[in-house]
Amino acid sequence: MNNMNLYTCEDCGEEVEKNQLDQEFFEENTYICKNCSNDLLQAAREAVDPDHNFKSFEDWDEHGR
Repeated sequence: MNNMNLYTCEDCGEEVEKNQLDQEFFEENTYICKNCSNDLLQAAREAVDPDHNFKSFEDWDEHGR
């Protein structure tokens, strides 16, 4: 396998191809794979709304403050 096109996820340490990276982080020169990005997003949702009272972050913005 050609390692020239692999990136190391800064969260889990796995080597992944560019298409497996979260593009928003990549644009900020941070390499986070989509799996870790999803885990981080879920952790953020749990921290903001542990009882699952809101449907989305937008719902939190409108009704949570």
